[in-house]
Amino acid sequence: MKVCILSIMNIKHMSLISLYTAELEKQGIDYDIIYVDKYGEIEKTNAKNVFRYEVEIKRGYSKFKKIKSYLKFKKYATLILKKNNYDRIIVWRSETALLFSSYLIKSMKRKYIINIRDYCKEKNPLIYFIMYLLINRSLFSTISSEGFKTFLPKQKYELIHSFNESVLSKSIPRNTFRKLGEPIRVCFLGYVRFFENDKKLLKALANDNRFIIQFFGEGSKYLEEFATKENINNVEFIPRFNLEETSKLLEKADVINNLYGFNDIALDTAVSIKYYYSLFLHIPILVYKGTYMEKLIDKSTTGYAVNEDLDNLADKFYKWYHNLNFEDFSNACNREMKEVKECNKSFQKLLKLTFHDNK
Repeated sequence: MKVCILSIMNIKHMSLISLYTAELEKQGIDYDIIYVDKYGEIEKTNAKNVFRYEVEIKRGYSKFKKIKSYLKFKKYATLILKKNNYDRIIVWRSETALLFSSYLIKSMKRKYIINIRDYCKEKNPLIYFIMYLLINRSLFSTISSEGFKTFLPKQKYELIHSFNESVLSKSIPRNTFRKLGEPIRVCFLGYVRFFENDKKLLKALANDNRFIIQFFGEGSKYLEEFATKENINNVEFIPRFNLEETSKLLEKADVINNLYGFNDIALDTAVSIKYYYSLFLHIPILVYKGTYMEKLIDKSTTGYAVNEDLDNLADKFYKWYHNLNFEDFSNACNREMKEVKECNKSFQKLLKLTFHDNK
């Protein structure tokens, strides 16, 4: 069987691809990967053949300029796809599926899998129709949040949780909370891009010795510049890091910051990978009210939902945090994590059948 992973993203941002590659490697099936490299770096992968297409896409580039770069990638990748005539294509994200829609729909019916990670302008009737065709002709399509069903075509979807146990394998779940008087480290880990929203959190907790505000990841230097300008000192910043460093950086966290934004369909319906960091590590997570994430923490009782204005966040959250019972919280995390693992085990069985049938 010839398998290919196709993506408009760097490997480091394909946070759940290991669910697929682990099954392929377990069955001894070689696979190729075709992807866009936005950083100009060679990333670690076990793929047999790596087709890395370098592009330069900077902040501030016009939409036309960005589209032009992706169309060049489409031309490059389509030639490879046609030449190799793959039996299965794992299509990473809706954006990738839309870019290659004509090839997938016409030439790969029931031979590709779409991994849907976010809202992709499905409110637009044309995009909705193309997504309907893509999903309808796929072998199957996966979603990482039940919230996506509010905007996706009415089709059958496989739910997978963005829990990457291999990334967290070196992490040890907490066995206690911070004591009174110790600063609580509020950590954002990942691609930093919602700057205005992040600035609100920095201002809300600025120079409060009860908290240390952490931003670890690509883009954090812009917030560091803002903090310096505003004389905000209770902060820690680390720029771009490798996936293998995730566990080490999470050791620095007491609370997971999942405050991306609000009143945005993409942000309101998504389930962040940070939710699984929180459950696995037994540490609380901050989310916005009115999001699907709030529904999850209401069910699991493992997080704190805040108003969009972050009004009196420091005092309210500090009180909530120190009123938590660690044993009850830890048990709640374990219950939710058990459900997550069972769901992903079912998906692994589906993958096993998918690749085994055409070996």
